[in-house]
Order: sequence, then structure tokens, then C-alpha cells
Amino acid sequence: MIWPRRNAGIAAVGAIFLIGVTACASGESAESDSAAGEPAAAAAGNMAPQEGAIYEVRNYHFDRARFDEYAEVARGEYLRYLREHLDIVGFWIDSGIPAEVRGAEQDELGSANITWVIRWASKAERDEKLPQVLGTPEWGEIFAEVPGGGASYLRIESRFMESLY
Repeated sequence: MIWPRRNAGIAAVGAIFLIGVTACASGESAESDSAAGEPAAAAAGNMAPQEGAIYEVRNYHFDRARFDEYAEVARGEYLRYLREHLDIVGFWIDSGIPAEVRGAEQDELGSANITWVIRWASKAERDEKLPQVLGTPEWGEIFAEVPGGGASYLRIESRFMESLY
């Protein structure tokens, strides 16, 4: 069946568009590092492909009753820390505009309301580095500020993609 692949392609194009919008809105160039010292790619939301890289697309279904609180926390230390330690391509939260879904029905959680993408050199790098980054005392303190803690994440999905261009 072609539809799921086609749908993934459409989603990838949409993500690339959003990344471009994010980069333009930030006012940063892809060549400049930010003051926080994160990679230039992360600072500008650069989606330029890297040979052999994989992209981890993380979709969260976060408790809608606590979503606004989450957005506030995420905009602060949460994103600062992640961008400092990971090659974040982009981080998006639900805009409030209803999702357009075609095909099979969704389950009771509906569409994810948080999506972010991390670029990795390989799956092996991800498997080694992500637990280290999320296992520090600093991250523990930051994560403690997430409204409702881990229980507010109703589902976490990680998919591993490669760039077609």
C-alpha cells in the first residue's frame, strides 16, 4: 500500500517547511553558533542533510489538561538544556488548529501534541548519548518541573528516519 509512505513524505515536507519558518523567525543564520554554545544546526533549525545521519522524530501525547503549563516549562530551561546537549532540528507544540487526519481512525489519544526532532550520526550514537543526557542531575531537576511529571506523558513515540535529499 502506497498511502502510508506518501503520507510520511507529506509530513516530512511539512516538517521541513516548519523548520524553515522557525529558522527565519529566529533571525539566526545557519552558520552562526548561538551564545549558549549549541551546534549551529540546532541554533538555526537547519535541516541540511548529513551523510548517514538519522533523525529521531519524537511524538508526545501530553495530558491536555496540563498542556499550557508544559508549554511554559518547555520554553525555559527544558529547551535550553536539550539544545545545549543535543542536535535539535526543531521542537513544536500543538497550535490549537485541529489535525487533518485521513485513513484509519486514531485511538482515543488522537494526534501527538508535541513533536521534536534530533539529528544523530547513527542509532548507536543515539543509544549511547541520549541516556547520558537525560540521566544527569541537571536534567533531573529540570524534568521535575514538568507538570504532572512522567505520568503526564500519555504516550511517547520515537521513530528513526533518514533524509531523502
